Amino acid sequence: MESISRISSMLETARDLTLEAARDAGAGRRPAKQMPPAQIKKLLDSRNEREVLEGLRRVIEMQYTAPLAQTLPFFPSVLKTLSHPTSSTRPLVYSYLLHHAEADPDTALLSINTIQKSLSDTSPRVRAMALKTMAGVRIPLISQIVSLAIKKGTADMSPIVRKAAAFACVKCVKLDPATLPQVTEYLSTLLGDKQYFVVGAAVAAFSQVCPERLDLIHPHYRSIVKKLVDMDEWGQVSTLQLMTIYARKCFPRRTRRVRKATTQTDKQKGFYDDDDAEEQEVEYEDVQTLDPDLDLLLTSALPLLQSRTSAVVVAVTRAYLYLAPEQYLHHAIGPLTALLRGPPDINQIGLHNIVQICLLYPQHFVPHFRHFLLRSGEGEQTWRLKLEVLTLVFPHSTADVQGLILTELEHFSQGHDPALVRESVRAIGRCAQN
Repeated sequence: MESISRISSMLETARDLTLEAARDAGAGRRPAKQMPPAQIKKLLDSRNEREVLEGLRRVIEMQYTAPLAQTLPFFPSVLKTLSHPTSSTRPLVYSYLLHHAEADPDTALLSINTIQKSLSDTSPRVRAMALKTMAGVRIPLISQIVSLAIKKGTADMSPIVRKAAAFACVKCVKLDPATLPQVTEYLSTLLGDKQYFVVGAAVAAFSQVCPERLDLIHPHYRSIVKKLVDMDEWGQVSTLQLMTIYARKCFPRRTRRVRKATTQTDKQKGFYDDDDAEEQEVEYEDVQTLDPDLDLLLTSALPLLQSRTSAVVVAVTRAYLYLAPEQYLHHAIGPLTALLRGPPDINQIGLHNIVQICLLYPQHFVPHFRHFLLRSGEGEQTWRLKLEVLTLVFPHSTADVQGLILTELEHFSQGHDPALVRESVRAIGRCAQN
């Protein structure tokens, strides 16, 4: 009998869960009915976790659809739910707190003590969430409390909390600029972290908080560069931008004079030529020498050209353009040109960077000239940039390619768009001058 009652109890529980799931799925398909504020408050004050969660969902929905004055009266009732034994309601409470703290700072201060206790929770995700929330509460009075919380998070055993501490540094300085010296020390510690995703967050925060303090990068330069390939996309972008600035200031371009290689004509000199009659003048050329640390950065950035994120490809290309010899830049031409197959906004970003490179090294884009031929329906910004690229690569192209470019420009010079006709004729004139 006991086993039968246990099975029937399990079936009843499964039935309740199924009905609840069906009700939630149905509610997701149609908009929820507007609930009176008194009923929402009753749900928030309930001891039933499901009712409290439903009340919080209603309040958060109103938070993004109704004026602030309609959701602000729920502030005390929402904060009471922080003492609930389960953590399922915390994300919603924290979202409400961040949205309303600035409107009612006195009530928001009542929650700081509870959030501080969450910084010592056994779950690293709860600790990270509490740190993010405390740093996001825009009340200058708690700036020192936030600073101490970041200090505690910097020394936390979990990398999730340390990453949250890195991002909290930015909010802390915006909250109170007087905390900058303390936050700078925290970032100096986080830059030397062993976890790559913590370092990526620390570099992103460093670039916003104290980008001029390049002396903090010196002890951690090599470890940061070695972690570059493992970071997330936005950590890679921040690191590449910072390291480009760092390398331009700390690794000045050096050259050395070397003897020019012997040409084939010199090698074919006759056996009976009188070598003593007249000594030929030896020719030298300047060759750029790379610092080993700069070479480490350029080598570590090379795999990032295969990234699916256009911002990473552009960041690597800019680093090669400003720091590397010409042979490194050759690797970035293909991935940069591939950005032209993306959406219009990515297309324009790629074209802007291609024009910048063409001003110095136009010969690299001659094999890809077909990507710059104009297409019907392109926006004005796009075809203007393409015309600029075509006129820059024209002098370095073969006769066949030059003929194709001129034919293309002649076709668009006879079109119906006055601006395109004018720019096409101007481009033909520039090609003729070259």
